[in-house]
Amino acid sequence: MLSAALVGGSDGVGSATDSRSGALGGQNGGVYAPCTARSEIIGVEDASRLGFSANDVVSAIAGARSATFTWAKGGSTIVTVSAGAPLAARFVRFTRSAVESAAAGDGPPDDPADLREAGCPGGAPLLEIDVPLRFSTDDGAFADSFPVTLRAVRRDAVAYIHVIHPSRIQGSYRITEIDPAEVDDVRLVLFGSIRRHIITGKLQGLAPGNPNGTGEGPDTHGRTLDVAEF
Repeated sequence: MLSAALVGGSDGVGSATDSRSGALGGQNGGVYAPCTARSEIIGVEDASRLGFSANDVVSAIAGARSATFTWAKGGSTIVTVSAGAPLAARFVRFTRSAVESAAAGDGPPDDPADLREAGCPGGAPLLEIDVPLRFSTDDGAFADSFPVTLRAVRRDAVAYIHVIHPSRIQGSYRITEIDPAEVDDVRLVLFGSIRRHIITGKLQGLAPGNPNGTGEGPDTHGRTLDVAEF
């Protein structure tokens, strides 16, 4: 099961919290205290606390960018990616509550926005930007536009993850790596990044390990299929 969500639930007007544990946390004696993602809705033209706006980011990465798209089964083509105008933006930071910090052996942070003080290593504050993303290949396998969330920690680089249902692909690509009876249960996952004029990424399939949902073994929770990279 893939989860790309960072935030959820209400925490006042224009914000949300997510207290899921395990993804981020401070460690104390091998035990990780959960971090909370706090999301503040901001205008696409408003400067975030990172010092730049959603418009700044999209302007920096605007325009079609191409790269070699190499199929895992052999062969290659050219992929082109372009991000559209920002539709919405959120400033996201990760913190631990005073109770969680104390339980992990830490004192409460002086400023909850300071992630090192808050004890959430690896959880840098970021800007989430909702945009339409054009994704196409010269061989016609993909000719799609997806609603994606770009995540930026600086103004000239973004990363994104998008889950694609095979039946919604607009191009000619069809999954052939698994039993046709399982195709409806497969999800394609597009991982990508745009850094100035460079795009990189990979496309993977997530297939059910056991169609009946029973049994033991390494495939019980599903398996990953390499499709392509760029």
